Amino acid sequence: MKYRSFMLLLVAVVFLAGCGTKEATEDAKKADEVVNQQVEDYTDLSQQELEVMAYDGDVDAQIELANRYDYGTAEAGRDFEKAKQWYELAASSGSGEAMCALGYFHLNGLATDVDMEQAASYFQQAIDVGNDHGYVGLGRTYLAGYGEEETRGEQAYLNIKTAYDKELPGGIYYLAYLTELGIGTEENDQEAMTLYRQVTELEELSLYDGYLPDAAWTRLGLMYVDAKGIEQDYEEAMACFEHAANDGYAMAQYYLGQMYENGLGMDQNYEEAFSWYVKAADQDYAPALNQIGYLYYNGYGVENDIDQAIYYQKLAAMQGYSIAQINLGYLFENGIGVEQNYGTALAYYQLAADQNNEGAREAVARVLKRMNEEK
Repeated sequence: MKYRSFMLLLVAVVFLAGCGTKEATEDAKKADEVVNQQVEDYTDLSQQELEVMAYDGDVDAQIELANRYDYGTAEAGRDFEKAKQWYELAASSGSGEAMCALGYFHLNGLATDVDMEQAASYFQQAIDVGNDHGYVGLGRTYLAGYGEEETRGEQAYLNIKTAYDKELPGGIYYLAYLTELGIGTEENDQEAMTLYRQVTELEELSLYDGYLPDAAWTRLGLMYVDAKGIEQDYEEAMACFEHAANDGYAMAQYYLGQMYENGLGMDQNYEEAFSWYVKAADQDYAPALNQIGYLYYNGYGVENDIDQAIYYQKLAAMQGYSIAQINLGYLFENGIGVEQNYGTALAYYQLAADQNNEGAREAVARVLKRMNEEK
């Protein structure tokens, strides 16, 4: 009886082992089928299919995976660390697209510290392998403060103009920006407006350039507010901001909030301003976070709430927004809503001063004087 039981168990083990081998073989076969399939559109593939192909060295699959983690999907979520890893793998295989993406990661401090030298290096590598979008990235890196101060504007213009000549959407937008502000070229508001209008009419843009029309609408709105090259027209400004805000563009949502908060071309409406700030703040847009804190501090459109004011100011300050840093310094310096603490006030003021904010520098000197007087 024991012998028979042992034999039955042995048969069962052999049977199960056979099933496992069969399943493993089928999985391997499926993996081979995925790897060897002809793909017309990688965006149609499932996350699992992409991973199989990406680990097998398919650069296009690596890029698509990186994009999904970079921009976020319902299935993959948003994970800059994973996006960076896949971009790095694709870049190591010579992908100029991945090199550009890594340039922006270093330029904007995504999953890494801000490093303009490294950003410029990646953009130049992209250019060297024939990816012309690297010119836009390199131009933007000079705009952000890379290189010698006396030549930054010129270098920004040269790279952006090259991208423009190659008819890249980013080249058109940033040439408009440089022309509007007179960076590396003569200031020309009319020419800038013409270029911005061209950008608003662009269609079938890539994932990377999709924001450009909304950015152009926002710049046009600001030009109407500031009467740059045209008569001041708040109605036109509102229309421009709404184009972009209704697309979910955070900067435009913030400026719509500004229009309502300050009653520009309309009756002042704090409640409407607050609602637009919230939409922008939901995208972690620092100026909107700061402004929500301001409304809570003063009780404009919402009940006065110092705790909420401080909370939103801190969210903005954490992103390096100097105005929020100064506001928090003021609260701690004067003990408003918090226990008075000159050390904390000084720290916030210094963060803003490090960004060349003149008012913050004066505040640093003032607090240091008070601290010395109380010793």
